[in-house]
Amino acid sequence: MRNQRKLIAASLYIQGRGAIALLGENARKLGKRAYVIGGRTAISVTEERIRASLDASGIEVVAIDSEVKDCTYATIERLVEKGRRVEPDFVIGVGGGRAVDTAKAVAWKLAVPAVSVGTQCATNADGSAEFVVYTEDHKFLDAVILPDNPAIVIVDTDVIAAAPVKYLIWGMGDALTAKFEGESHAEAMRKKGGSVPTNTALALANATFESLMRNGLEAVEALKHGTHSDAVDEVIEAVKLSSAIAFENTGCALAHALHNGLTQTGTMKAEHGEIVAYGTIVQAAYEGRPDDQVRAIIDWCDSVGLPTKLSAVCDHDRDALVRAIEYACSKDANAESMPEKPDPIRVMEIMDRIESGF
Repeated sequence: MRNQRKLIAASLYIQGRGAIALLGENARKLGKRAYVIGGRTAISVTEERIRASLDASGIEVVAIDSEVKDCTYATIERLVEKGRRVEPDFVIGVGGGRAVDTAKAVAWKLAVPAVSVGTQCATNADGSAEFVVYTEDHKFLDAVILPDNPAIVIVDTDVIAAAPVKYLIWGMGDALTAKFEGESHAEAMRKKGGSVPTNTALALANATFESLMRNGLEAVEALKHGTHSDAVDEVIEAVKLSSAIAFENTGCALAHALHNGLTQTGTMKAEHGEIVAYGTIVQAAYEGRPDDQVRAIIDWCDSVGLPTKLSAVCDHDRDALVRAIEYACSKDANAESMPEKPDPIRVMEIMDRIESGF
């Protein structure tokens, strides 16, 4: 259907202090047998509260696995086999992006609903109908679109605010690009005749950006001083909810394509959100946005502790960089969300300009 518009999101999103206590009463509609999946730290921090909430609603934890280190096909298959033995009614993913993505994949393969319980703010994956697969050495491999979003997303801000502040910073870096990639995707779809994003999704993308600019630095400073402020809650919502709905209902573009290309080099020394933040600067400059707007993004990234130069995200040589850019512009699917096919030579020129001081 030409110019189709649609919007998808998790069925229920609950954010607040102590929100894990609400897990059981809301998951009860999904069944009475829960399979809990996550990383060791995330499970250790939340297991007691998760079990208490589920038990109070008559839900049994039929299995719990705290050995998720990355979202790989091998990990997914191991957990699916375990799931088939215990026959859960739903799967709960606990942790960051790797854990919740793995849980979503396992739930899909088991044909049961997924529930996400985030424990840090480095990701907006909690509510999305997508999981990203990496190789065993953490190189991007694949992004798989699921038929359904998680049924429930629980964002306990007490847990998230207690996590190291670096996770909030990384999450802001990933969310930063929602406005720029969303607008690029919308223009590309209008030009190419594809499904255009809803105005709602684009408004959420812009709201994400404005919230980060307004609250980001204050939130970082609050967490550094052990304070749970309103700014912290605003940023958590911007990352976990607004940016998640925005990116999923628009599309990723050059910033994420560059992330995927750069991770192919094996020289990365930065996290996903840091790389995407740098990619956002490149995309904004590549699109010809006003210099003062690009500099404002750079200044904001500097203020909150996100990298603004390639040398801060990877140890690369020129040949590897050329291959990474060519991959991003020609092979990565996200490049299709640019109105015109990205020009590798111009991307390189922009990156060189940023490196020398935009």
